[in-house]
Amino acid sequence: MYLEYFNLAEKPFSTSPDPRFFYLSAQHREAIAKTEYAVTERLGLSVVYGDVGTGKTTISRRLLQQFRDEHKFNAVLLTHPAYPSENQLLRAICQEFRIGKSAKAKLDLLNLFQAYLINEWRQGHRPVLIIDEAQTLKPPLLELLRQLLNFETNTEKLLQVVLFGQNELRDRLDRKPNLKSRVAMWGALTTLTREDTEAMLRFRYQVAGGGSLPLAPAALERVYRYARGVPRTTCIICDNALLKTFLAGAKVVVEAVVDTVYEEMSGPVVQPHETKIGLLRKQEQEVLHG
Repeated sequence: MYLEYFNLAEKPFSTSPDPRFFYLSAQHREAIAKTEYAVTERLGLSVVYGDVGTGKTTISRRLLQQFRDEHKFNAVLLTHPAYPSENQLLRAICQEFRIGKSAKAKLDLLNLFQAYLINEWRQGHRPVLIIDEAQTLKPPLLELLRQLLNFETNTEKLLQVVLFGQNELRDRLDRKPNLKSRVAMWGALTTLTREDTEAMLRFRYQVAGGGSLPLAPAALERVYRYARGVPRTTCIICDNALLKTFLAGAKVVVEAVVDTVYEEMSGPVVQPHETKIGLLRKQEQEVLHG
């Protein structure tokens, strides 16, 4: 709606996990590098966890594409892994890897998958299973992953598994020490710094075809204050702020616009010089005299 107005080719602040718009902060680069190392060295299991909206899904898709671009890797991605049973999860994994045969019994499925892994190993291929939203995996499904990681030679794992999940995933693994002990590489994602937040916004705006970021300095400060460094929330606020600025016929997002957007998302804004009690009294007066 506002693309032509701001001379943009695409929406700069979409929350879709498009790897082209992914700004690599230092912590994201580290998580990717650790995972690449673990997969390349056939170490078995890697885990990346963090708060909602910190970039886990985007990283998982970026890694998927990177691995697929190299012929020695055969990478697949499961985005909704909370299957009701081990058999259903194992069958889904076999389908993703395009194993032609299937079976009803779990033992038969495991034998089919093991045969596939051995064949891939003999051909010099490296199967990679990436699982997003892994915090939804129940204990029996985590136990299945432990079993799959037991397929190995004397020196390396036949299957590489990368788990992405919210902080709850770490807690789930704490309750599964037999699986946690197999984690070869950990990555933790937290919120962005003020500097990274601004760099991310400028990067995404340029990828979308824009020039200078049309946010006033005070508006940028407001965005960081309200989003608290969470990339997804930051993008949602900025997308709405651009739309409001367009509808107002302005060219630069100002702090009042960001305040309005945040109020619509979360309720009345308490400014730094106001207390919550003062705001309530102000609202009370507005009701009495309004």
